[in-house]
Amino acid sequence: MKRAEKRFEDGEYDSTVFHASMAVESAANAMILELGGGEAKNHKAISGLAAVLRRVKPELLVDDKYVQLIEKGREIQREVVYTRYLLKLAGKWVTPMEYYTREKATMVTENAKLVVNGIKHFLGQQTKKPKNQTFRYSEYLKRDFAATT
Repeated sequence: MKRAEKRFEDGEYDSTVFHASMAVESAANAMILELGGGEAKNHKAISGLAAVLRRVKPELLVDDKYVQLIEKGREIQREVVYTRYLLKLAGKWVTPMEYYTREKATMVTENAKLVVNGIKHFLGQQTKKPKNQTFRYSEYLKRDFAATT
């Protein structure tokens, strides 16, 4: 998220959204791995997370916090593609630089923070519980998050 915030400060709103969406994708993959699933590799990590939650922890999908996390994450999920390719709007092709405004970047960034922080909270709770694992993805990802957020 630090890269997204830096790009925002520089007025690079398409890059802001790209980095925010990548932070969401990385966080979702961290939670998927922690829950025993396989990393999503198609920029649909939030959809993958929802699928893993349905199988492994369906009780979280009725918790308002996680419902909002999935909803906001799904809104952001498509942005990684929109930030990289031309978009056709009202019959006119526009670049990502033209498409993303300060307001849109602000909205995506705030939603990304909500998702990433929600997942960090979940991972923090998981590391406090003893597990029969020799390797904890949450411990590994804490270092990764510290370097990128």
